[in-house]
Amino acid sequence: MRTKLLPLIAFPALVSVAHAQSSVTLYGIINEGINYVSNQGGGSVVGMVKGQTNGSRWGLRGAEDLGGGMKAIFDLENGFDASAGTLSQGGRLFGRSAWMGLQTPYGRLTMGRQYDAMHDDLGERLAATGIWAWIGSHQGDFDNLNANFRFDSSIRYISPTFAGFKFDGEFAPGGTPGNFATSRRYQLAMTYDSGPVLAAIAYENINNPAVSVYDSSVEPAVAAFKSPGKSPSFSGFLSANTQAIFGAGIGYRFGTGGQISFVYTRTVFSDMLKTSTTPNTGSATLSSYEGNVRYRIVPTLMVAAAYDYTTVHAPGRTAHYNQVIFGPDYFLSKATDIQLSGVWQHATGIDSTGKTAVATIGSLGASTTPTQIAVKLVLRHRF
Repeated sequence: MRTKLLPLIAFPALVSVAHAQSSVTLYGIINEGINYVSNQGGGSVVGMVKGQTNGSRWGLRGAEDLGGGMKAIFDLENGFDASAGTLSQGGRLFGRSAWMGLQTPYGRLTMGRQYDAMHDDLGERLAATGIWAWIGSHQGDFDNLNANFRFDSSIRYISPTFAGFKFDGEFAPGGTPGNFATSRRYQLAMTYDSGPVLAAIAYENINNPAVSVYDSSVEPAVAAFKSPGKSPSFSGFLSANTQAIFGAGIGYRFGTGGQISFVYTRTVFSDMLKTSTTPNTGSATLSSYEGNVRYRIVPTLMVAAAYDYTTVHAPGRTAHYNQVIFGPDYFLSKATDIQLSGVWQHATGIDSTGKTAVATIGSLGASTTPTQIAVKLVLRHRF
């Protein structure tokens, strides 16, 4: 038996030199907790969090050194609901991301299902959604700072850093025979990170957003179309031909782990088609103005607060949303923390569906009144 095994033992030894610089890392987050919502569909609710803070996930991240400063890289990231053990992101196996590419001295080029700069550079690093995920997002995440959607079948290039500046471009062709522009998506962004100052600016343009990024299986022109949006603040606009997002933010780091940031986003839904669930024509504009601060009082305790004001303007209707968030985050270790947060939101005006605007915090579900309050306690572990 030992003799027969020798060839099997020798073969890995011969190829190990070629793969000595390869690595695959298993990583993830498990996030569980409990929510109190003052009004969800007409009544108060106490229930499980279901991934509304840094949604539970596991992933495989790999790299192989190809020499000359070049690496082959990949990332496969699954999202799931730890409360029920079910898949998130519409049931996709690797719904959070699935891409591969090359890291070179001249930048990083990747292809597949990917995040965008709105999430990576503005959302994660400057906005409140980088602290509280869904409940810190702007009205249903219309500006995608919390990755409400990803770019499928996209090509993304991120440049090396030059004097603190970095360029980020992403393009996803529509893939429709005979019509290059159908469902086409692209983004352009630039970041600055040097010393205490962090800044980002980004622009994103999406054709046929209902189908290309919000997972509708039916085109808006088809009679069976129903808006795939969940937040009434903008679900009535998703029959638009184009969604364009502009975002800019700046942050200043101070002390040990302190940061104060300001973020502005403007989203325009153009050429809307009137349907049974999207009763609008023309264009709609949503603008959000946010300020937030986070500070580590001691190494194991961080406190954070944020204020966001969002306006919605469309033909014949206007709505306003005010949101305040505050809460501490206590770190039991480098990998495990307990986060407590409280959110207050108030709405006025007429929403995208033509009804009186109601408060709707993140993905917690709409209130039946202009005001909604939520309190959340979460235990989170990273590995």
